[in-house]
Amino acid sequence: MGFVSGGTVKLISKSIKVTIGISIILLLGFIVIACTPAQETGIAAPPATSVPQPPVGFLMYNDVVNNFVIPYPEDWGMIPKETIEFALVGFRDSQQDAIVSSFLVMKAALPQEMDVEAYFESEKAYFPGEYANYTPISTNSLTLNGKKAIEHIWSFTSGENTLKYERLYIIDKKVVWLLESGCFKESFNDYKNTFDIMMSGFRILR
Repeated sequence: MGFVSGGTVKLISKSIKVTIGISIILLLGFIVIACTPAQETGIAAPPATSVPQPPVGFLMYNDVVNNFVIPYPEDWGMIPKETIEFALVGFRDSQQDAIVSSFLVMKAALPQEMDVEAYFESEKAYFPGEYANYTPISTNSLTLNGKKAIEHIWSFTSGENTLKYERLYIIDKKVVWLLESGCFKESFNDYKNTFDIMMSGFRILR
């Protein structure tokens, strides 16, 4: 992915039937309930989800449509949407002339809930075909803000350059989120702390 790849998705639904007699009974039940005074339960309503403050030197990107937030360096810029149609948002180091040192947020719907490790096992088979000279470096299981995640790091070549990328997989119900960062291989360690802050600051809002 990054500026190199994309992904695919698919879904289902069902219908319910009721008889006229049951409908009348339910309607009468609703009328009785509506006329009954509400009782206090002593259970407070859950607080509205608040947007966390970004770390020093970072700004907070708040996507109210897809319900997530993520911090990004204040001296970075957003990647034009037309160049990353498969991603929800992308950020890049403004000091770079090209979209090389970058960070993308992507998501895709799943046909059913599944374990993130099982998802990655099916996904990793596509890497060799999508990246020239694909070389896996590491794969780790971790927890990000209470959710199980898989971190995969790899390198590949693009023209005369070798790049190093990191992708974090998170599954929330029937949605898989992908956080992807990358740059020239020789610069990866210089950017790693920035990438880590962005990934650890990612939050799915309710």
